[in-house]
Amino acid sequence: MSDILIVGGGPAALNCAYHLAKKGKEVLVLEKHPYPAEKLCAGGVTLKDFKEGVPEEIVERSFASHTIHTPYGTTELKANTPIVFTIDRKELSRRLFERALKAGARVETAKVVKIKDNAVITEDGRRYDYHYLVGADGSRSLVRRHLKIPSKQIIVAWQTSVPSSLSKMEWFFDARLFGCGYGWIFPHEESTAVGFGFEGFYPINVHRAREGFLHWLKKTHGLTINTPFRAHPINADYRGHCFDHTYLIGDAGGFASGLTGEGIFFALASGRGLADMISSNNEETIKNVLSIKRRHDRSAIRTAGLLSLLPHPVSTIFIECLRKGMSVRYLFETIVRRYG
Repeated sequence: MSDILIVGGGPAALNCAYHLAKKGKEVLVLEKHPYPAEKLCAGGVTLKDFKEGVPEEIVERSFASHTIHTPYGTTELKANTPIVFTIDRKELSRRLFERALKAGARVETAKVVKIKDNAVITEDGRRYDYHYLVGADGSRSLVRRHLKIPSKQIIVAWQTSVPSSLSKMEWFFDARLFGCGYGWIFPHEESTAVGFGFEGFYPINVHRAREGFLHWLKKTHGLTINTPFRAHPINADYRGHCFDHTYLIGDAGGFASGLTGEGIFFALASGRGLADMISSNNEETIKNVLSIKRRHDRSAIRTAGLLSLLPHPVSTIFIECLRKGMSVRYLFETIVRRYG
């Protein structure tokens, strides 16, 4: 019998396990893949991720300058110091795993296939009883399905890797291709993550988005990408995290940003927040995380609603003007000048 059983072994699970074990709680993590697990991830983090336990030693590249592309031009945004970083996602998994073990958490490799009568059953027939169950098993969460909670606000990310490190962090906005999503180039130490993503508020033709993005990359960067893009769903559909003695964190709980698809910070913070809630009845951390998420989600809803009302070219100009920090007056003058 485990006091606290966590299904899934990503950043949310391991951070939760670490903070629970550090406070003397008996915790068992069941992860279906051996560590360190591979995960499709662009590997981008910001300063707030370091406060949640991302080791600065695993940073591969730092960026104070960001190149923003739209079909109507390119803008360079510069800060005085780096604001976005790329990390080795596999190394993050390894560090979090070792930290959780050192704190006293138990971690086993097992694929959970069934939940019944305060117990989980694994693919090989093992049974684990629990007092508290934590679902940290990603966007396709078995624990979430067991609770009969739907997931409708799904962001779909498509990504591949280029076997060289490009020089700039770049962002691509085109409402005709990505709706209110975007494309990205995230350089790492020896490779570059290249991808695009969008969410369900806006109907997208995936083939058209991919081919349009590839043509854009070839035209602007001379890049010819032959490696396949892989899809990864990101759950941003938060509908609660506490259900009697069952909890949801990370993607399983829909904690990802509905605006950007950002997941690492929200995974780590929701894991720590739940640990604080279980161990000391302190809900401050989880409330802070939800406050940040709701700001992101409100922005996503407003953007999606606006894009659904505007023709595609006008939508792209709107995004371009916002990214350039232009005034609303300038925005309307631009639209009137181009479209009467």
